[in-house]
Amino acid sequence: MKNNLNVRNIIILMVILAFTFVFINACKRESYTLATTDDVNITGYLDRYPDQFSLMKQIIDRSGTTGFLAAYGKYTLFTPNNTAITAWLKDKGKAAVADLTVDEAKDMVKFHLLPDTVATNRFTDGKLAQITLYGQYLQTGAINEGGTSSYIVNKLAKITKSNIRVGNGIIHVLDHVLNPATLSLAKTIEANARYSFFTQALKETGFYDSLNVNTTTLKDTTRRFQTIILESDSALKAAGFSSYSSFKSRYSKTGNPQNHADSLWLYMAYHISTGPTYTPDIISSSALYTLAPKEIVTTKFSGQSILLNEDEFNGIVEPGVELNRTYSDVTASNGVQHEVKKPFSIKVRVQTAVYFDVADQPELRSNPKWRGAAAATIPLYANGLSILSGMLFNDLSKINQAENYETVVVPNATRKYNSNDYFNLSMGANVLRAQWIELKTPMLVKGKYKIWICYAQNGSAPLFQVGVDVGRPGEQTLPNLVDFRQLLSSSGVTSANSTLPSADPLMLTNGFKRYMATTADVSGTLKGEQQVTGTGWDQMVGRLAGTADIQTTDRHWIRLSIVGGGNSSSVTWLDMIHFIPVDADQNYPRFSTSGTKFNRP
Repeated sequence: MKNNLNVRNIIILMVILAFTFVFINACKRESYTLATTDDVNITGYLDRYPDQFSLMKQIIDRSGTTGFLAAYGKYTLFTPNNTAITAWLKDKGKAAVADLTVDEAKDMVKFHLLPDTVATNRFTDGKLAQITLYGQYLQTGAINEGGTSSYIVNKLAKITKSNIRVGNGIIHVLDHVLNPATLSLAKTIEANARYSFFTQALKETGFYDSLNVNTTTLKDTTRRFQTIILESDSALKAAGFSSYSSFKSRYSKTGNPQNHADSLWLYMAYHISTGPTYTPDIISSSALYTLAPKEIVTTKFSGQSILLNEDEFNGIVEPGVELNRTYSDVTASNGVQHEVKKPFSIKVRVQTAVYFDVADQPELRSNPKWRGAAAATIPLYANGLSILSGMLFNDLSKINQAENYETVVVPNATRKYNSNDYFNLSMGANVLRAQWIELKTPMLVKGKYKIWICYAQNGSAPLFQVGVDVGRPGEQTLPNLVDFRQLLSSSGVTSANSTLPSADPLMLTNGFKRYMATTADVSGTLKGEQQVTGTGWDQMVGRLAGTADIQTTDRHWIRLSIVGGGNSSSVTWLDMIHFIPVDADQNYPRFSTSGTKFNRP
């Protein structure tokens, strides 16, 4: 009986297990795989190598940051080794880490820590993009010693081991402790005897106070960091200023240097810009926007020299001043300072017309095929990118590379292009064609301009909307659509009346003009070539896009965006863009295939 009971119990148990198995599988939830890592976190790595990092671990413990540096996250720690920390403690008069206050330890850790993972492949020759937890930027660069290249941080600490990946970030090992800047820009400048003239000018204009701030309490975050370009006493003396009083008398005209209309205030404002701009930032930008209203400092990198305000204006190169790199990239608690070798001031320019030949750009000039006897087709793109620094397309990666994105030099029986070249652009509604193109203009002096798009008419070309600085400060959309299919006769002037005295005024009234010299125009012994009447007289068209108010003297971007017309085989023949002050002559000068200007008779 007992055996029968045991057998029955076993059978019952088996039935229960079977039902349980079926139930579990019928109601089975989606399973998740939990992944773990054996990688230690930052503090674990320091603990693993006490012979190198025991002192850094002690500082982290004393600072009270062990908890989050042991937890998961994304950090980059620049950790000095024990030798570096021992030397740093000695310089501070400390015998041991225990002699540091908690705040001193905390500041040391925060200055060596970034709240992101930054490997050396993200280093630049300049400041890192991510700011430290202390609130100042680190500078990185490279040095070569004995044929071996190394990364260097803040011009002091060499990275001896890099890109150590741990569970919560990256560690870079340093041979020196990094020290944050403790003085403001104003105090840093004042402490240097090279800049006594500039220090006095900063105080009298009020800029000393605005450059002497605690960034942690500053409400205006745009002024948290600033950049100042200094002129040394020796440079000012070489320029003829024997004393500060002579410098002040030259520039201060109102008697009150704190008056924003005073020339000395404007002079100093022109040397200051917002944001921490290090030399690599200067090299990569075309201009610095200063505190002087609507005034910029243009920048250029030539050879190994950084030049400020070296511009080509109306075909004339205006010499600039060179940055003194020995005394530049000096970090302060609220920004960075640079020095120039010669003084510079706001350039006073008179607004003047600019006749922009779109095929006259530096990269094209250097091509042996550019104009002249050897002239031929020059592609405007290579490997999916524009070869011109002053040209942008909406997305060249989507464009059929077989299309004619090129500047063409081909004489034409009826179409007479300025300097005998133009941009032949495959722009149209087709997805394999560009929908917009941007060109960087020559230097424009601030003021109001009428903007003329000069083109050769093409019956399959698109309709364009013209904009200035689209997507940038001061963006403007011009009111008149420019239809490259239109002839000059769209103005109401016909071949029969195109020679009448009223023809040019009528065209201007309706937003059209001749821009190529006609056979009736004379310059010295030369005559223009464009037909006055008959076949082809109206194929070279100047079309008014509208009036733009240029707020800053600078190079700007002009965009042509397709808004209609065009097809899968359309091309755009763009020759020139004219920027003419609103009160200036809009009809002359005119141009020729030789590039000669024909002024008003």
